[in-house]
Amino acid sequence: MDLVIENVGRRSSTWGGEGDPTDVGPNSLNGRERNALFWNRGNQRFEEVGYLTFANRAEDGRGVAVADYDRDGRLDLAIQNLDKPAVLLMGRGEAGHWLQVKLEGTKSNRDAIGATVIARVGARRTVQQVSAGKGFISSSSLVLHFGLGTAERVDALEIHWPSGQREVLTDVAADQRLELREGEPREMASGGGAPR
Repeated sequence: MDLVIENVGRRSSTWGGEGDPTDVGPNSLNGRERNALFWNRGNQRFEEVGYLTFANRAEDGRGVAVADYDRDGRLDLAIQNLDKPAVLLMGRGEAGHWLQVKLEGTKSNRDAIGATVIARVGARRTVQQVSAGKGFISSSSLVLHFGLGTAERVDALEIHWPSGQREVLTDVAADQRLELREGEPREMASGGGAPR
């Protein structure tokens, strides 16, 4: 008997039927799983909190984009679903201090793809990289978001541009979005940050 597999992971007219594990109805093979959201508790510990935040939706989620859509300092999630409308989950509740960094390349590419930014607060060091895509059909904001907790300032913000240029801003106030142009941090910094 020849097996004809068409529309793998979808209902097929020639393979699978009611009661067969391949009969997934209008969903993909993982379409009956709920979305998960993990909270980074530090020390390499993550806790699944999707059920607490209503992120554990039953739609067949395919892609996710993370951004601060309403610019309130809390990250929001846009979820693309298979054969269903996209969903926007807004970050709510109590939030700590934060810093957002938007880079513009001059010698490097304009979107600063590949730039690495290091935020130092006391002994804590947080590293992020500007990326054009993250996962299957997903691309998040090019604005880097640093959660600062109770810290009201960033001691040092170090930018490594794709061109190889390195810039450091010190004593940067929290709760703002910085827009920094390569080679011109003083002119573009909005709301603080002394270049060094």
